[in-house]
Amino acid sequence: MTPVRLRGAPRDAAALSTACAYVGPRSRYANPFTAGIRTPLGPPMGAAESVDLFEATLRGPIGRHYAARFARALRGLHLMCTCSLDAPCHADVLLHLANEPGDGTTSSDLLEGPR
Repeated sequence: MTPVRLRGAPRDAAALSTACAYVGPRSRYANPFTAGIRTPLGPPMGAAESVDLFEATLRGPIGRHYAARFARALRGLHLMCTCSLDAPCHADVLLHLANEPGDGTTSSDLLEGPR
C-alpha cells in the first residue's frame, strides 16, 4: 500500500491508529510558512509559494537535519493535513521525502541542495 495524503484533523488521524500521522497546523511537522499571511516584502503568499518555501527550507543546512528525521518518522504512513486535497500542501513534500525508494537512511534528492 502506497501512503497517501488525507484531509482531516488530529482526532481523525488518531482514529486511524498507527497507519496515519497528522502533519497539519500545530503538529511537529507543520509548515511554518502560512498561505494568506502578508509577508514583510510583499503580498500574502499563495499555497504553492508556502509549499515551495517549506521544501526549500528542508534543503538548507539546518533543514536537512529535520528532513532526515521527518523521513524516518513518517516512512510508510498516510499523512493527514487540513489542506484541501486539490490544493498544494506541504504533506506532499513530506510524503515524497518519507517514501522514496531505499531504506530511509540515505539522503533524499530533496536534501541535495538548491534546484
